[in-house]
Amino acid sequence: MTRIDTLKEEFRACKGPFPYSKLVKLLIGLGYEVKNGDGAGRKFIHAITKKVIIVHEPHPGNEIKSYLVNQIRNYLLDRKEI
Repeated sequence: MTRIDTLKEEFRACKGPFPYSKLVKLLIGLGYEVKNGDGAGRKFIHAITKKVIIVHEPHPGNEIKSYLVNQIRNYLLDRKEI
């Protein structure tokens, strides 16, 4: 199992907060590029489809909230990326 496969499984099974650094690795592994927005805003733009996921980089902590995990997971599942 590759590192990206492991991240996919971990993200799919996540019920609570998820480390932001792992989310970045997962999205990059799925073909997204990171673009910095204003302040803590980050845009993840898919290189081929140009679909965008917008996330605020968490601070002072380093985990994204469970509601955001659910939103991103549902989006990626709908697109059959995970």
